[in-house]
Amino acid sequence: MISKIKVCSNLTVDVSMPSGIVEMYGIILAAGNGRRMEDFISRVFNSTHPKQYVPFTGKRSMVQHTLRRVEKLISKEKLLVVADPKHRLIIKEQLNDFPEQTVIYQPINCETAPGILLPLSFIYKTDPGSTVAIFPSDHFILEEDRFMDYIRYARKVNQQFPDKIILLGIQPDAPEEEYGWIQPGKRILGYKGFEVRKVKRFHEKPDRLSAQTFFKQGYLWNTLVMVARCSTLWNLAKEALPKIHHRFEKILTAIGTVKEEKVILEEYEAMEKATISHHVLERFPSRLLVINVKDVLWNDWGNGPRVIETLKKIGKLPKFLETVGQEVKLVSI
Repeated sequence: MISKIKVCSNLTVDVSMPSGIVEMYGIILAAGNGRRMEDFISRVFNSTHPKQYVPFTGKRSMVQHTLRRVEKLISKEKLLVVADPKHRLIIKEQLNDFPEQTVIYQPINCETAPGILLPLSFIYKTDPGSTVAIFPSDHFILEEDRFMDYIRYARKVNQQFPDKIILLGIQPDAPEEEYGWIQPGKRILGYKGFEVRKVKRFHEKPDRLSAQTFFKQGYLWNTLVMVARCSTLWNLAKEALPKIHHRFEKILTAIGTVKEEKVILEEYEAMEKATISHHVLERFPSRLLVINVKDVLWNDWGNGPRVIETLKKIGKLPKFLETVGQEVKLVSI
């Protein structure tokens, strides 16, 4: 039986959630150099790799965990990882069971907006009307199946609202200053614990006092995980970042030709830096919807203390970290 509920006055949306693979693309952001974690990873894990390629727990790295999580919902053939060419060897080793075309290398890291637009260009070239889900590769998520249920639900919502970007917002447990915060607005949809709201405002990395206010007032952490139509993201980038978007129009034309690699390099060498949060999402809250993610332990592992705190919380702190103590905690502060 298919369940439907009313949205606003006269709209309905199918909220049944079948399990298994769905028809959508996935973009994994793995091009960061991890400068903030460099010293911590070197001293504690004896590695020179950026954090997304480090196995903090077990044998899998963060990017491997991300891919396995996303693969529960999206087929391998529709996953794209944007990465730094300096990491080719470690990527070849860690992603050896994925198709070669899975990885798209950007020659220069120009932050998250170009990092999304490059793989998006490859999707837009052949399937502009498709749905795309975007995932950072350096987030810790404990309840993976439940988290992917939220992605499945976001896709359902996006089918009803194809002109919107659906964000996943985490219920916060602290006034974190280094995260983006989402001010939820009017509730427009809800079903069995899943709740969708409009977005009033989007705040990227507030000061301490603002973060404390946001926490008290029920704002949500931005995970940077989002679901949207490929064409919606493409057109919004054109509106928000016209100069950068113009460069990607040139790249789009070159994709699939002998000039592809040359044009990508030329355009990136002249590319401005821009983040998707500050330069796009923060400017257009009316284009956003947010799903309130509950009962999922999530953390953006942006520094050593966060890694230690999370592993301790879930009872998986390695013994060698237990003995390091406060000295390690100070490495990344």
